[in-house]
Amino acid sequence: MPETKSESLLNSKVTVTGLRIIVVLAVMACINYASSIVITLICAILIAFVLEPGVRLMERIHIPRWLGVLLMLLLTLGILYLVVYGIYVRVMTFIQEFPTYAEPLKHFVAGIQKLAKSIETSTSNIVPSPQQPNLPTIRLQQESHWGQYLLRGMGSVYTFIVTVMFIPFLVFFMLTAKDHIWTGTLNLFPSEHREQAELIIHRIGHMVRRYIFGNIMVALMSAALITPVFSLTRLRFALLLGPLAAFLSMVPYLGVALAIVPPLLMGLGQFTTATPFIVIAVTIMVVHFLAMNVLTPKFVGHQVSLNALTVTIAMMFWGWMWGAVGLVLAVPITAAFKAVCDNVEKLKPWGVWMGDD
Repeated sequence: MPETKSESLLNSKVTVTGLRIIVVLAVMACINYASSIVITLICAILIAFVLEPGVRLMERIHIPRWLGVLLMLLLTLGILYLVVYGIYVRVMTFIQEFPTYAEPLKHFVAGIQKLAKSIETSTSNIVPSPQQPNLPTIRLQQESHWGQYLLRGMGSVYTFIVTVMFIPFLVFFMLTAKDHIWTGTLNLFPSEHREQAELIIHRIGHMVRRYIFGNIMVALMSAALITPVFSLTRLRFALLLGPLAAFLSMVPYLGVALAIVPPLLMGLGQFTTATPFIVIAVTIMVVHFLAMNVLTPKFVGHQVSLNALTVTIAMMFWGWMWGAVGLVLAVPITAAFKAVCDNVEKLKPWGVWMGDD
């Protein structure tokens, strides 16, 4: 019996949908397999977007573009070196003095374990467990995977170091050859879509710069508010834990919990009263509320207008795909995808769904 027109149309739609699903799965597999290359390119592109205004400023004062790019890269690497060196010195001091604070922490953990054991014993007395035959017990000890999670997507430590070393070179070549890359990128699109593609790329660049600079400013202001409070409570390593708590608090939705843990753990080995713990926790929560509701709208604005569900799904997906690196890149990648959806007619419903308006 020959196919009707409606059946033929339905079959073609099913075929197209199936092909799209296969393409999406293939892209995901490629992103996962070549994760170190993809992550390196994304980081280089983000850094290039951030440094571009500085390079343009140097061009206005008649500095050759290649020299302006080199100066901006050296300045960025110098600032990064000073930050890493300052953190390294304090971390090494903390490691050397850690045995002093470790003993109270051991007593605290032992107390928690004893309480849990007593609860388990009392529960087993109330609800007796069914009789089971005596069988040999096999215990499997699983190693911690925190290091693997942090480096997921980047491979081994050696691969991570080699990959990071490529980023300055990629940024240099991207910025020095910007005009050629820009023209070549636009030529990839049909002539009737080039203006639209140019608008999308401009918006993505503006969004990335506003997002990164804005979050850095908010984190620095938060650190300026948190660190003095930590110092007044006489929390050890306040100059390290204050900025750490401020930057951790910038993580969407998980920030408060992540920011509170390090100073409270340090306080367990130092304080004997509840007042410092209350002050530390309240300070972090108040500063986080101020940062999210006052500072972030002012410095970041509505450039990253993603709703809570979209951000959560993005962090789950990219965290599963690339580990800690994926958590950091989840919001910029998703915001860039939303910028594409907002400017492509067929994808606008997806942009509306991801937005918070």
